[in-house]
Amino acid sequence: AVQNGIKMAKGSYILIQDGDLEYNPDDILQMCKAVSSFDKISVYGSRYKPLLLNIIPKFVKNQNFSSYLANILFMFLFIFLYARFISDSLTGYKLYSREFFMNNTINSMGFEADHEITAKLIKQKYKIIEIPVSYKPRTKEEGKKINFFDALKAIVAIIKYRFINK
Repeated sequence: AVQNGIKMAKGSYILIQDGDLEYNPDDILQMCKAVSSFDKISVYGSRYKPLLLNIIPKFVKNQNFSSYLANILFMFLFIFLYARFISDSLTGYKLYSREFFMNNTINSMGFEADHEITAKLIKQKYKIIEIPVSYKPRTKEEGKKINFFDALKAIVAIIKYRFINK
């Protein structure tokens, strides 16, 4: 659905927001304001700002602990492999330049597509700004779908796209 929406988009920017009401639509304006003065930019809505000691994300009440740990793992993978600190690569709230998608093919078909996109943004020297957003986590009982196998696919994508040239 996300990739079809990207293909059909007509504006200069593409906003992706998870449809499960974990993120507050009121934060969209702040995300849009962040792009006003830059050319090659993406905005990620971080659930974890401010960070503890400016390194470790604060745990969000009611969040699945394994998802929280996975995000920390991904944070360190991006630091180690891409020399880029991203506090919340798993955020379901992202704003991209449509031009990026006009010049890139996204090969991944699942949740790991987020990490392919982030890897390609970094490699193409896009600035990724993170701004704090509101977040109310859902449980698996409420329909949360991401699982352990999605985390493994994400790890593979983060590593794979570090070594692929486009």
